Amino acid sequence: MSLIPNMKFRYIGALLAMALLLSMAMVVMQYLLHQQSQDARVINLAGMQRMLSQRIALFSSIDSPQGLEALRLAIDDFEGNHHFLTEKEGGQYHHLNESLESLYYENPIQLHQQSLTFITLAKRHLKQPNTQLSEGILTLSQTLLPNLNQAVSLFEHQAKLNTERVRKIELLIWLLGLTVLFIEAKFVFRPMAKEITETFRQLEASKKLADDALQSKSRFLARVSHELRTPLQALHGYLDEFIKSADAKQLEHVKSAANQLDILLYSVEDFNSLSQQDIVIERHQIQLHDVIKTACISFQLSAHNKSLTFNLALGNALNMACFGDAKRIAWLVGELVNNAIKFTERGGIQVFADIVMTQEASYLEFIVEDTGEGFDYKRLQESMRTEHFQGSQLGLQRCQLLVSALGGQLKFTARKPFGTRAELQIPIEVDIENVRSSKREKLSTNVLLVEDNLINARVIEKMLQPIAKQVTHAEHGEQALEIYQVGKFDVVLMDLNMPIMNGFEATRKIRAIDPIIPILVVTANTNSADLDKVYELGATAHLYKPLQTEVLTDKLTAMLDKR
Repeated sequence: MSLIPNMKFRYIGALLAMALLLSMAMVVMQYLLHQQSQDARVINLAGMQRMLSQRIALFSSIDSPQGLEALRLAIDDFEGNHHFLTEKEGGQYHHLNESLESLYYENPIQLHQQSLTFITLAKRHLKQPNTQLSEGILTLSQTLLPNLNQAVSLFEHQAKLNTERVRKIELLIWLLGLTVLFIEAKFVFRPMAKEITETFRQLEASKKLADDALQSKSRFLARVSHELRTPLQALHGYLDEFIKSADAKQLEHVKSAANQLDILLYSVEDFNSLSQQDIVIERHQIQLHDVIKTACISFQLSAHNKSLTFNLALGNALNMACFGDAKRIAWLVGELVNNAIKFTERGGIQVFADIVMTQEASYLEFIVEDTGEGFDYKRLQESMRTEHFQGSQLGLQRCQLLVSALGGQLKFTARKPFGTRAELQIPIEVDIENVRSSKREKLSTNVLLVEDNLINARVIEKMLQPIAKQVTHAEHGEQALEIYQVGKFDVVLMDLNMPIMNGFEATRKIRAIDPIIPILVVTANTNSADLDKVYELGATAHLYKPLQTEVLTDKLTAMLDKR
């Protein structure tokens, strides 16, 4: 998050600006205070000159050793003060402004010259005291005194001007400080406060979103867990019936329940990619009659439990071989039928499906009609937030995403006087030449099957027996490498998660040995990053478990044809 460094930088910048301003103010104030101290000393010395001039006049009339010593001290102080007040540096007077300079050096007063004359007379009297010099000193002191008073007034006026200047500078520094504080408040601290408020708002929104997502996933997993038990219950029930009666029809129901379970598992695996709207449509040769019948037949029991009639009408065109994504079509069909049963309390469900062929295109038409209260999206959304475990609750949003990805359309219309009609249309590629069986006859190859689960390996071997010349089984990647180096194979079926050596490493090493051998990854791992990795290592294609014989055959045929 860049907020903290950004705020830290601006905050430090604001503090540095204030510190710089305070430092400048301190330097200026110290200088001004020094000037005021100098002004006070100057005024004090100028005032002393008046007193000293009178002391010199007084002590010059006293003819005694003590009087002469006092005179000498007064003369030294008067002379020293005068030199201090009139000292120059670089041609400029330190303590005299223009008015004082005129008083000291220009006519008619020339206070500087008067002071020097006064000092000279006093020193002569100090060396050789006489009455005439004493009278001259007294007379000159009376002339000098008003001029010294004027000098003191001018020095005081100069100090007053300097004090006024200090006051103005202090006011300017105060105003400058307020300006800096205003600028910092407006352009630094106020935006920082807004950013902090906005960041906290975003964090609260993110927290709420995360909490909602967690609750949504928790509800989803609970509902899926409940929904998976339905086909599992059917599997157990029909297998028990078969064990008791040995009726082969029970195995057909087992097959339907297994297919429904497969579809449900596929929808769960697909949930993450759908939430990211990153849908990859698979293309396999399928028979829509079997796909739709299998998807619908498991809901007959649900309709029967609610005392609803359930009529399924399938068109003959559905028996044609087609290409499409069977599991996603089956999920869409099942979701629409499930919703129809869920929102219907009396009456029945009518289901119709067929392939419509026009000059432009062919498409699957699937229609579900119910006699419920009518389609209510808000009611459906409310039911998804309750603890009602009917369906996997992936919802109409997933339906719309899948329909859009399949290039189809889904619409709902109200039936009169009540009920809802759901109409699904999905483009279908019809296999006109129906080359499916001819491909099977042509396929005769040696297969290396790398699978650590013995049961899965035996099932896949059974699937491959009618179409493969020989299937050699390896339980892990290291054993597969040993077998591959001494045998001759046309294709490799590779599992990913195995002990000793996994499918990633085995794929890399087999590809290093043979750069053209087709490697078909057969895995239950649906992680896209793992699939990208195995493709980078040399995989040719992949299929997800559980496998369908027809899908496996089509994939192997396509891979070998390309070779």
